[in-house]
Amino acid sequence: MEVSFKKPLSNYSWLVKQYEMIKSSDSPDILEKFIPREDLSIVFHFGNPPFMLHPHYGELPPYFIAPVVSKPQHMRVSETNISFIVTCKPSVFTRIFNINLQVCKYSYVELPAIPFEALWKQLSIYSNLEEWIKCFEGFINNFQGSEYEKDHIDILYDRIVSQDNNQAISKIEMEFPVSQRTLQRQFIRRVGTSPKKLERISRINRVWDLISSDKIIDYQNLVIKGCYYDQSHFIKEFKEIVGETPDNFFKRDLENVKIMSGKTER
Repeated sequence: MEVSFKKPLSNYSWLVKQYEMIKSSDSPDILEKFIPREDLSIVFHFGNPPFMLHPHYGELPPYFIAPVVSKPQHMRVSETNISFIVTCKPSVFTRIFNINLQVCKYSYVELPAIPFEALWKQLSIYSNLEEWIKCFEGFINNFQGSEYEKDHIDILYDRIVSQDNNQAISKIEMEFPVSQRTLQRQFIRRVGTSPKKLERISRINRVWDLISSDKIIDYQNLVIKGCYYDQSHFIKEFKEIVGETPDNFFKRDLENVKIMSGKTER
């Protein structure tokens, strides 16, 4: 698979975290999994669409939301597939487009035909990342005319996924002038998962970023960096989210897993 990543300009970073293009010309089809991330992606497909294998089964639509999930998603990517992926802050995206992620029943969320059908058709005219980015940014400019102002859900999301966060979720939640139950309900609607689950997913991704596949895993260092209780706690949480133990996962070829999971080289 051919892949390209690009960071957004500063005036779009309030929404966009990264842009990605995937072109698959491999034969046979690629069978791999998407590892849960702490963000949301808007996915546009051109050509043969990917096929979801687990936990749900079926062909993916030409444009959809890949929401925050807590389990790995197994997929099949066919040759002649081209994808443009916009990774966003979920609390911001769902707020400006009034999308409720709490009602998500599958591994993806359908985007409303208005305005995204027209955007998908416009994107299909182009064939490279630069043109897709320019088209998408024009779409955002037309939709969000004024400067975006964060609310309490955006602030809570940013605090949880921050690399400097070492506070308990319950303590962070107490800083906001709404009840814990109301805050969590609003958070699930906007982000698609609870604050606690988001914290677990974010920690696993930070650990992944720390590990190089050609080095022996230093569990003691990862326990400290990831703020886990001990080594068994880390391994248990890793296996629940990734679907494999750290030893098995980091010993195999992760090239396609990184592409499917939107992982850039750091």
